[in-house]
Amino acid sequence: MADAEVHEEGFMLEMCSGNTSWQIEPREEMQIDLDTVGKKIIAAGWDVKIQTRLCHIFTGAAKLTLFPSGKLLVKCDDKDTAIEIGRTHLLDWLSGE
Repeated sequence: MADAEVHEEGFMLEMCSGNTSWQIEPREEMQIDLDTVGKKIIAAGWDVKIQTRLCHIFTGAAKLTLFPSGKLLVKCDDKDTAIEIGRTHLLDWLSGE
């Protein structure tokens, strides 16, 4: 696999952290409101663990770290899970943001 893959949904998926995490980065630059997007993630069934102005961390099917740039770090073993979370992130959680 290449270092990064671009998906038609509008995000780049890149493996990082010793092959245990995936970085999901929107192709378009943005600044998001962590609280607004965080509420959508919580509504989708994730539990919030940490909320700071620098990032919000959630647990659920995977561990998620959300950054003000819209970037999402997904800690999971499975690439397909990371891609599905990336789709949800771009199409649902960031929509209207």
